[in-house]
Amino acid sequence: MKIVIALDSFKGSCSAQAACAAVATGLRRVRADLTLTEMPVADGGEGLLVTLAESPQLSGVRWHYQQCTGPYGQPVQGAFLTLDDGTAIIEMAQSCGLELTPASQRDVRRASSYGLGEQVRSALDLGCRRLIIGLGGSATNDGGTGFAQALGARFWRADGTLLPQPATAQDLAQIARVDLSALDARLRQVEVQASCDVTNPLLGEQGATWIYGAQKGADHAALVEMEAGMQNYNHHLTGALGRDISTLPGTGAAGGMGAALIAFTGATLRPGIELVLELLNAAEHLRDASLVFVGEGWLDRQSAFGKAPVGVAHAAAHYQIPVIALCGGRDESSRELYQHHIDAFWSICPRPISLSEAMAASEQLLADAAENALRTFLAGRQQQKTSGYQYDHYSSAG
Repeated sequence: MKIVIALDSFKGSCSAQAACAAVATGLRRVRADLTLTEMPVADGGEGLLVTLAESPQLSGVRWHYQQCTGPYGQPVQGAFLTLDDGTAIIEMAQSCGLELTPASQRDVRRASSYGLGEQVRSALDLGCRRLIIGLGGSATNDGGTGFAQALGARFWRADGTLLPQPATAQDLAQIARVDLSALDARLRQVEVQASCDVTNPLLGEQGATWIYGAQKGADHAALVEMEAGMQNYNHHLTGALGRDISTLPGTGAAGGMGAALIAFTGATLRPGIELVLELLNAAEHLRDASLVFVGEGWLDRQSAFGKAPVGVAHAAAHYQIPVIALCGGRDESSRELYQHHIDAFWSICPRPISLSEAMAASEQLLADAAENALRTFLAGRQQQKTSGYQYDHYSSAG
């Protein structure tokens, strides 16, 4: 009997790899002859690199470290991964993350995405021909202008002078011309895909500024100023591209980074978990499985919007494989996830327990919950066999 174990991290408690290993420990208590495939997953945002670097399903993974420009101009030690096939995996939060700067020092009008451009340039220097960029957790709202500058794009003022480097959100209102003539030519020779789990456009009430600006440190006056700047930037970007991309879903992601990736690299924006499952060759692992375990710390209706457990469940549904979700906690709205191919939920907490106690014992609790869930699953299947009735998708299970 083959079981795929595809859990995300239980944040603040255990990594995705540790969570999968704990589940495997619990399952082996039930039967020693199980074929277990541990496949740690992430939804494509923060934590993507660590999860993929530790994955037993990937080989030839190498870490690369560089000093790059942080969101407020400070030097930061950024990292990215490369694979043997020439793929680079870059996480925006490494160079432009909100958490790189204390809350008291944040002013999103002065934050830049320049560091992400530096990381992409480094990947190109290594000869990478496929780039996967994880968006999420960004401190910026500069429309990706800093990113573009690091790769050779230039932004001219009306007086004939260039915007300073690195450009920030407060510079967008000064742009009079977008110049792509010196953009790194290697970008035309690479495939760029970005994990993007939001559909916000670049502009307007549902756009980058008004939806996400406040959580990055902007008050109302700053939001008004930044939206006006973004509108000006988009006007001149449209002139340079010959088309308006601002209404495309996801262009408002990460402070407009979605728009920049489309405009300057020709990127495709895709759901993060979809990209991760493709990297892990998940289809091959799921194809002949009898059962799948998924999970993360908290499950509710929001988990249906790009979160890893539901993404894995959708992939498993293609092969009619039952899915059990393990979680630290859930609320009543999590029942909606039954409509997204999750067949059963198990809380890992066996009794009333404090959050700190649960987090400290998360791996033991995961092992115990997995054991109980599998015993219940097998008991039900045995009952079906005894009664002479089987669900179709269980009939070939080993």
